[in-house]
Amino acid sequence: MPPRVDHRIEQFVEAAAAAFSEATGLDARRARAPAGGEYDAAIEFRIGTARFKRPVLVRENIDRFGALSAFSASAAQNGNGVKPALVTRHLTPNMIGACREMGVDALDLAGNASLVEGNSVVIVSGRPRVEQSRAARSRTWTKSTLRVTLALLVTPSLLERGYREIAQSAGVSHGTVQNAMRALVDHRDVFERPDGSGLQFADRDKLIDEWVTLYPRQLRESLLLGRYRAESSDWWRDAPDLPGVCQFGGEPAAALLTGYLKPATVTAYCADAVPREWIMRARLRPDAAGNVEFLRAPVALAPVEGLPPNVVAPLLVYADLVASGDSRNLETARMLRERYLAA
Repeated sequence: MPPRVDHRIEQFVEAAAAAFSEATGLDARRARAPAGGEYDAAIEFRIGTARFKRPVLVRENIDRFGALSAFSASAAQNGNGVKPALVTRHLTPNMIGACREMGVDALDLAGNASLVEGNSVVIVSGRPRVEQSRAARSRTWTKSTLRVTLALLVTPSLLERGYREIAQSAGVSHGTVQNAMRALVDHRDVFERPDGSGLQFADRDKLIDEWVTLYPRQLRESLLLGRYRAESSDWWRDAPDLPGVCQFGGEPAAALLTGYLKPATVTAYCADAVPREWIMRARLRPDAAGNVEFLRAPVALAPVEGLPPNVVAPLLVYADLVASGDSRNLETARMLRERYLAA
């Protein structure tokens, strides 16, 4: 019989991984614990182009040096040569310093962390303790609710319309919209306008931050239609416009919007299938490690007023750049946010 899954522990680790990503801009996601060890879960990290997975042990309240020392000794004794990371509720600056001295990798629900991998060192300290209700928030997010939230963030006027239009934009059922809207209201992300004319965002910037953190871990990978390799790095500039059918995201969209980037990877979002005219014209060939990725659009595609017709909504472009973790892309993402996503 397989071991019983403790969903509360899974949610705790998921919340810690999300907080780490939010605090650092680096991708982290919960993964299955390795076999043959007494671990609670694992977290997969991405720093630049490097990916590594670390088994984790959850100790909810490590708030004294003695408890940290005991954890370090226990992990060394039972780790079978594998160095697990500590996941706990909150780490003060002094505790982060102690983690560095003791060689303990650790992260908490606020985004504080001490992590060493090869020549890479990540230290986050001084972030305040978060409420337990916020830490448990990650369980309310599903692929469908992420799509509904994206539709609302891209087209805020949908908050004043019926569920049918929201469902059409997000490509989900009417019932899914009801559940997603209930969750957004319960968590006070949206609230009723005083005049009763509809809903409005409580803090759109904060909701964007949360959505962008969750998108690569919980939705983006499931959207992949295929990867290809192009002979020319600039093929996308001559691709015929296909508004509503296939539009660029990520680096090429950012290049068109800011003029700041020379794309290394081309990202395109499709309403349905990969367009054959692009494949034929650019001589794209399938390649699992290729420099061209086609994703199924998570919301209905349409030209954005004032932008080139072959570019997706700026929020999706911004999320792609942040998910890449590349320093050039993060700088361009900052420019994009200031220009197109400011309240």
